[in-house]
Amino acid sequence: MMRNGVRRLVLGLAIACFVGAMVVLGISLWALVNLGGGHVATASLFATTVFLGCCGGVLYVMSLPRRPLS
Repeated sequence: MMRNGVRRLVLGLAIACFVGAMVVLGISLWALVNLGGGHVATASLFATTVFLGCCGGVLYVMSLPRRPLS
């Protein structure tokens, strides 16, 4: 029973990471238009977008139920 609760928690964190990645992507696009591609903040925002997206993907895979070994 404990594993199911942890998996639900991890799934919630994955969703939060994906939502955060979408928010940061929007801010990144705004910074790209207003600050330009060569600005340090723009590059950092795009790196944060990739990081949150990857974290969300890993957490989502961790939240899936185990496959049987046989």
